[in-house]
Amino acid sequence: MESRDYIIQYKQDDKWRMHRLHYHEGVELMLVLSDGGDFFMDRKMYPLRKNTLFILNANTLHRDENGADGSIFRRYVLHILPSLLEQLSTPQTDFTEALKNAGACIRLSDEDTTKLSRLFEKLRISMPPAFGTDILERITLYEILLLVCSRIRSTKKEHGASNQEYDRVQPVLEYLRRNCTDHISLDDLADHFMLSKHYLCHIFKRGTGFSVMEYVIQLRIITAQRLLRQGANVQEASEKSGFQTYSHFIRTFNTYVGVSPKKYAKLYRQGDRYAANSEMSGNKRPRARRGEAAQL
Repeated sequence: MESRDYIIQYKQDDKWRMHRLHYHEGVELMLVLSDGGDFFMDRKMYPLRKNTLFILNANTLHRDENGADGSIFRRYVLHILPSLLEQLSTPQTDFTEALKNAGACIRLSDEDTTKLSRLFEKLRISMPPAFGTDILERITLYEILLLVCSRIRSTKKEHGASNQEYDRVQPVLEYLRRNCTDHISLDDLADHFMLSKHYLCHIFKRGTGFSVMEYVIQLRIITAQRLLRQGANVQEASEKSGFQTYSHFIRTFNTYVGVSPKKYAKLYRQGDRYAANSEMSGNKRPRARRGEAAQL
């Protein structure tokens, strides 16, 4: 099993605001180990709390933001490609199906958090290639997925935190998701919802933490990447994803994804899914050596 099928990271920092919405091609599991800050996922806002597990489906836009107290954000993050989930699944135990509609936030017990943390750390620490180490790695992945899927089925899902501004812009988010490939101007959007442009931008920023056009651009980038993965050429991906000019598409794609559309498509065809998108998968850090375990 090649490590490029998944990425496991332990992160601990106090300056961790994600300035841009992002997403991943595969499933993301994020185990939160500290309190403070907020997490935007699939049009909902959640408080970041210790013992919380976020399960994000492929292409789910999300962003986390630290609290005003400058608290340290500690978490494990595991990204798993769909191809690996298929390899690990059986007819009786289909991880792809179990996680397909599981985009959720669930609260874990202290015991479950400790157990899952140890499994994540075990997976994170590299073992020198030797007889049986690949099987041990696969067993650890099985243990993680079985525990997560079990808790998805048995634990009540947390509902996103709500505020008046966010409730007000939910219809706008839905509208943008349906129409992101069309020409959208702030004036037309404000007229459609019978709001002033200034007020629309204000409540959108207050409710979501990002601007209207930032959200639209990310939706268009997701669309373009999907088209490129399906075999569309760069020109076709540009036109069908809603960008007005080819040059703007190339420039924006490079900015948001980290590689050109042509290189992204080439890397994807070669099977190097995570290398194809530094924003999508995060910067891949070397996995820790033994003796460098994260402090829990």
